[in-house]
Amino acid sequence: MSQVVYITESEPSIEPFSQTQPDWIHPNLLQSTDPIKGRQFRVSGLIPKGACLLVDRPYAVIPVVDDPANHDHLICSNPACNRQAPRHSASEPARNRNRTPCPNACIPDVTWCTETCRDADQGRHAFECTWLKRYAAPIRAKWGEYDFGMLWVIVRLLAMRQGQLQHVDIDIRTASSATATEKKWKCGWEGIDSLCGSAETWSHDKVRAWTTLVKKYLQNGPVLPHGMASDQVLHLICQEEANSFGLYPRATGVVPLPYPSVDRGEQFAAAVYPTAAIANHSCLPNITHKPDEQGRMVFTASRDIFAGEECCISYFDLTQHTDLTSRREHLRQSFKFICQCERCVSEEPVEEPTEWSAMPMMGL
Repeated sequence: MSQVVYITESEPSIEPFSQTQPDWIHPNLLQSTDPIKGRQFRVSGLIPKGACLLVDRPYAVIPVVDDPANHDHLICSNPACNRQAPRHSASEPARNRNRTPCPNACIPDVTWCTETCRDADQGRHAFECTWLKRYAAPIRAKWGEYDFGMLWVIVRLLAMRQGQLQHVDIDIRTASSATATEKKWKCGWEGIDSLCGSAETWSHDKVRAWTTLVKKYLQNGPVLPHGMASDQVLHLICQEEANSFGLYPRATGVVPLPYPSVDRGEQFAAAVYPTAAIANHSCLPNITHKPDEQGRMVFTASRDIFAGEECCISYFDLTQHTDLTSRREHLRQSFKFICQCERCVSEEPVEEPTEWSAMPMMGL
């Protein structure tokens, strides 16, 4: 019988750096390696349609909104929470105005859902606060919103890494109590460090631009004391760009496409997940993915998945790229590969036989 997991809301942990294990991994979900694709998910036994395969907490997440000061919902900056913090009007009683900004007024994108979350997150946010105050505005003005978001994700990855290094005793206790099943999954910074992606993955122009950004904004020093060499930070960017998730209000990868078509909605955050990033792409995925109320990525079987099958997600909204050419071009530009999934191969045009190949073979 398949196990069912009930995902419930819980109070934020006072110590977010101990949150290094996924909250749920189906016992039939395995990690394997393919000679072409690299790491992948497979299943050892039947997983029925609708079953939860994975609930993975983000190692780093940032909000992605156009106007954070006036946006109805921002995600809580405490990595143990990540709930959306609603905006309340000034006319409401103070006890109901729960959104709590940074006391140093670094950027309006940073907020917490309560003062409790803000106080619990004080140590981690201190790592990024000075960097945000100094660099957020000039990066946005010169390089644009996308590059700022990418750099901010890197800063939050480094902040969590720094927090783990300062709480080694917690990690040791977590590891010693982990079951054999948990130990085979690389979690926390170890999971981030094992993500695919390198300078060879990306074009020379991109790597050169990222090298410039690292030198200008991500050097180890008083503003950002991460202790890593510049080439290591560049490598981290290459990994993040190959593995980050956009967070949307509705599920990604629903097949068959609903009619009338319903897209996944407007992106509200971006995140990096140590375990969920193992999943490969298919234009005919057998699992959907969607963040829950705490920003955890939830994988759900969209059909029965049988023993030995690979579990795949869609890297993009299938309602936006429907034909073969559009899908392959999007994946080539964004993820640097030509999709050879079952759906794409089946939709390839059939080549007409040439006159020579159509002729019958004649004996001598």
